[in-house]
Amino acid sequence: MGTVLTPTAYSKLVLHAAKHPSQSVFGLLLGTGNEAIDVVPVTHNFLAVSSVFEAAIEQTNLYAAAQSSQLRIIGAYFANANLEDAELSPLAAHLALAAAGGVDAPVVLVIDNAKILDGEKSLGLLPFKQQNGAWKPAQGVVTLKGDVFKTLQLIRKALETNVQSFVYDFDNHLDNAALDWLKNVQITQALQLKA
Repeated sequence: MGTVLTPTAYSKLVLHAAKHPSQSVFGLLLGTGNEAIDVVPVTHNFLAVSSVFEAAIEQTNLYAAAQSSQLRIIGAYFANANLEDAELSPLAAHLALAAAGGVDAPVVLVIDNAKILDGEKSLGLLPFKQQNGAWKPAQGVVTLKGDVFKTLQLIRKALETNVQSFVYDFDNHLDNAALDWLKNVQITQALQLKA
């Protein structure tokens, strides 16, 4: 079974990676079953996550529960600092497993920067799941719910107008507590997306 992303979830993870093109980014997938309804950007300072990661998971779990009794962390997304690297980092895999503690088969979507926004062939996301204790490329594809062409157009327009600068992750929130890293409402409003 593949992973399904809403336009909101896909847009936020692409824009999070675009905001920090020379840094590794990590975020959490929120959803039910195999559908990611939304994402929560966690970090762009991947080496310093250990001390704050537990707080980010706890706040994300509280946020998800407040949105819906069905919503939970179903996995994570990750982009490498090296734009040509589409491998799953062992640290990202470990953090995804820790974050999605109650999920039977969490998924980690690795952003393939070379293929992102190439909607004709793929969404530029490589799914990984644990198999026999090791993380391996997952069977199934990642699909985008709704009008793929329209979503990709909106993201391209957002990138042209620097909308990615309004994506806030937990790192940004720690620097300025007024920044909304859980909802990132500005992104949804800028793209006029509906989950």
